Amino acid sequence: MKINFINRPIQKAPLSVLKHLYYYTTQYGLSVRQFTGADWHYWEELPRRLKVSKNNDRKLNSIIRELEKLAEGSEGRLEKRRYQKDQGWVEKEIVINSQLLSVLAALPADLLALGFNDLIGDKILPREIDIVDLKIDGVKGEDKDFVEPDLLLLGSNHLLMVEIKTRGSEKSSRNYNARQLLNYMRLVCECKRINDGNLPKEFSHLILLPSGDPKWIDDYSEWIHALGYEKGRRLEFDPYACIKLGRKNSSFDYNRLKTLLDQVPIYCRSWENLADSFHSALNRFNDQRNLAHWRKVIAEIKMLADMAEKYK
Repeated sequence: MKINFINRPIQKAPLSVLKHLYYYTTQYGLSVRQFTGADWHYWEELPRRLKVSKNNDRKLNSIIRELEKLAEGSEGRLEKRRYQKDQGWVEKEIVINSQLLSVLAALPADLLALGFNDLIGDKILPREIDIVDLKIDGVKGEDKDFVEPDLLLLGSNHLLMVEIKTRGSEKSSRNYNARQLLNYMRLVCECKRINDGNLPKEFSHLILLPSGDPKWIDDYSEWIHALGYEKGRRLEFDPYACIKLGRKNSSFDYNRLKTLLDQVPIYCRSWENLADSFHSALNRFNDQRNLAHWRKVIAEIKMLADMAEKYK
């Protein structure tokens, strides 16, 4: 297995939002293919098929059945579009998360560090951090998709791993669970195991929630003692219960993960905390010349926080 952390170019941010918008249109039956009943190849080929089928009842009837089936699905596709519009599907978690990365990518590395250090309150981050993407390569059959971080921030050998939870609609939310925590700890474990000199040596984990309510954590009472929601405090939990709830691969070294659960700082904060922390960080940021610009960018974080917390 080979792990790389690649600096995320700022031009990737808006494309990422569009990618996730496409993901949702496809997931909910709203892709171009489903708008038309099939992709353009089908319609391009249809005139030729009709010509060669005009004297062949079997082929012609087959095409008619295809078209009838596509026509029958049009009402269902329309209802899906109406439902998603009513549910505010553009505010779903994956889209809001991608929009947040777009906004954060517009901030300089030292302001990013100020904001997240203020949010955590532990002063563990370096003076500058950058958004990075994770790339894992492995041999055939090797588990390369064990973790899907929402946001990774890297600087001076310290990696802050962020899992972002939102409430995109009144009936839609994705909670944090013990398995996700173990997946992040496995990433730490693999980095330490490879130890090729190019990977971070220090790690921390942040869980960003719609509010300080424990309802956003699955099976909360079974493994969490306290969210440690205030600045400077950490998540308090039972590592044995976490492993019991979250273990998936019986052959994996969970004793090693247990050690990491004791060593890696883990924090819970809210979207409101995030917006407030960057507002506070801006007051200490030494760039008066561009202050009005940074205020506008950070105002975008507040707007996203309002969406993420809308149904809390």
